[in-house]
Amino acid sequence: MSNKYHYKAYKEGLLQRMAIQGLREKIDPSDENYAEYEKVIKKEISTLEKIKFDGYMLLLADVVLVSREISGFVSCFGSIQNSLTAFVLDIVDVYEFDKNNFKNFTPFAKKPVVNILISSYANGGCVGYIKHKYPDLIKKVKKRTIIFNDDLIIKFIDLGIEIKVKETQE
Repeated sequence: MSNKYHYKAYKEGLLQRMAIQGLREKIDPSDENYAEYEKVIKKEISTLEKIKFDGYMLLLADVVLVSREISGFVSCFGSIQNSLTAFVLDIVDVYEFDKNNFKNFTPFAKKPVVNILISSYANGGCVGYIKHKYPDLIKKVKKRTIIFNDDLIIKFIDLGIEIKVKETQE
């Protein structure tokens, strides 16, 4: 694990509790693979805790939730894409339940980047929310990009949806 981060979850075990609850909401606990999924989540979270990235995973879940409230549509991809934990926390929309995919989630060898697709009218609100709630974690803010002290990068990518909707209404 080459990178170490400095944003541990503020409550011990919070990420795991939220992830297991999310798993229960997405997968019936009586599903024959449920125990295996739970095991994978616990392994991912253990890795995140070792590199002190578990707080950022909670931050991402918070940011995506608020972005959905502001924008209506949000989709994420990037460094956390193959994480079952990110899927059950609703950070990413799609997760392929394939045994080989479980092996794809590894600690970041380079700076993690999370891309959040939202409509342009929501960019300011989403960036403003992060600046207001997490000011001590932010190193730099560029228009639609936030760089955190530990070099996690969140990029808000403009879908231009309202422009396309407006064009179809004319």
